[in-house]
Amino acid sequence: MWILGVNNRSGAVQYAMLSPSLQKQSREKFEQTHWVTGQSSPSVSNFRLTKVEKLSEFKMRYTVKYDLETSVEDFGSWQKVLTVEKNLEPFREYWFITSITTKYNKWEAFTPAETVLK
Repeated sequence: MWILGVNNRSGAVQYAMLSPSLQKQSREKFEQTHWVTGQSSPSVSNFRLTKVEKLSEFKMRYTVKYDLETSVEDFGSWQKVLTVEKNLEPFREYWFITSITTKYNKWEAFTPAETVLK
């Protein structure tokens, strides 16, 4: 679902997938952009999971690879690493994103909840 939010530039969808802690950290930035993330060009496309790691019974790490492209130029493949954890509150069991890490590249607009490594 988070990937669909990125692809559609929907900060609201992305935000809904975050842990309460990440929501608190990033809410103001999402609001400043009126809940629109990303940019029209280059756009992200061709999302695919390239690695899935089970860190514990309640924690998973996913490596998501994607392409940046315009109608006339390819900006290469990039990746994001998402850690998800299970909420263990009684009657509210669901998974949420606890971290998103990606490497900086000058062509991409990053979402407010991401940790961008330079």
